[in-house]
Amino acid sequence: MTAQDKEDEGGPLPRAMGFSAGPVAQGKDYGFGQPMELPEGEPIWPIREDQKPEIVHTVAEFLEAMLFQPHVDRCVVLPNGVELLGQQHAIPEVVRQACVSAASASSSGPARKRGNNNTGAHQMRSFLKALGKTQQARFRSRLWHYGIPGKEKEVKGKGTKKKTLQEVSEILEEEEEKGMVPRDAPLYISEMRWEAKRPHPLVQAETVKCATSTDIYDFTPLARRMPLWERSEGGIFIGERGTGSGMHTDQCLWSNVGRNWCGFKLFAVWPWEERHTIPKEVGKGRIFHMPLSAQEEGWLARAKVLALVRPGDVWVFSGGQPHTALVVGDGLNISAYESLVPAHSDAIGVLVRSNTKKDHPENFWMDDEDLDELYEDVVDNLQRSLREPKLDARLRGELENCVKAMRERGDAYCRELWEQEDRGERRRRREEESSCFESDSMGAEAGQNGEPKAKKAKTKTSSEPRSA
Repeated sequence: MTAQDKEDEGGPLPRAMGFSAGPVAQGKDYGFGQPMELPEGEPIWPIREDQKPEIVHTVAEFLEAMLFQPHVDRCVVLPNGVELLGQQHAIPEVVRQACVSAASASSSGPARKRGNNNTGAHQMRSFLKALGKTQQARFRSRLWHYGIPGKEKEVKGKGTKKKTLQEVSEILEEEEEKGMVPRDAPLYISEMRWEAKRPHPLVQAETVKCATSTDIYDFTPLARRMPLWERSEGGIFIGERGTGSGMHTDQCLWSNVGRNWCGFKLFAVWPWEERHTIPKEVGKGRIFHMPLSAQEEGWLARAKVLALVRPGDVWVFSGGQPHTALVVGDGLNISAYESLVPAHSDAIGVLVRSNTKKDHPENFWMDDEDLDELYEDVVDNLQRSLREPKLDARLRGELENCVKAMRERGDAYCRELWEQEDRGERRRRREEESSCFESDSMGAEAGQNGEPKAKKAKTKTSSEPRSA
């Protein structure tokens, strides 16, 4: 590990991978200089009492909901979860310091009125300036602007090559110079991760691009026994008032757990029964900017869950339903997401409906080959966990129910995978098609001492619209 890598960790790593769920370091040492309260009179979406999320107040309650319960039509929030789950120091130090610098620059600037999606737009530009070109080049990310109310527009230039944050920032500067992007347009960074893979600071045998030094995946060993958990390419999302994620459904019908270190974010999930109708009416990628039109108020009134995510919140929800997010308030918002399938047969039943016209809008589908590989990972994870002789009896029963659900409700390839297992065979397309699948890479996949690692995704897996 280099000196720069140690600096990126930016503080003591939280207790993880088997440590108990008791109290952690006292004091809210997250927030990064950003406001901890919304400004008086800040416009937000109207939220009815019956639309509010479920609130739990203990780690045990949240782990129960996240790991053992289905999440369709639900959103479960753990206030102060960033601290309770040991995530305070997960954001790289260079990002934290740039965030603090942007807050300082904002406080010394002129006051701006609220209620407008362009308000305070220079904070993200201050953040990028404080981060600097050298550090920007270490990250790969996407960059979006919101110069037109209700719409998001990616800053990407020509070609399809994935770009570093430095490259997309330079494209932004060029497009602003040409008048293609308003200089006061709010900005949003999505899927910010390391430019190249590196050993994870907690599991050196696991190579990842995720820039967070620890994740919810690391807090409890039960996460490594779930049917699926994706964190290896999880990204960080950074934005200011008027930015966020437009209407979308994830590319795969899994669940997401989000962490919110600083800033405020409005979050909406529409009912499962409206998974086709709402995206068609609203349009993919629509942003619900303030002030709302009467039509937008009507669409939000149909949401199953409307939540105001606050600094320190951790929340879990179904990514397989239409959802959207909008940053509100002064200052910057920093969030990150992991995707998972809990140990519940209903969750497996939803997962295997991915890429089906009846249950999953086609314009959000994952590539079929990638979905097949994901199912391979689920089978491998289930079999690996069930082979453990000391596996908790309750967890074993839940995982056996997951196997049954996947066998009975899965598609032809799911059934083929389990038929191979019954015959004592193990054939995996990704292994057969890869000319570089060697025993050392198998060791990296398993992690130290045979521990399974989070699924290494080939496709974008963020819970926000970049996954679509």
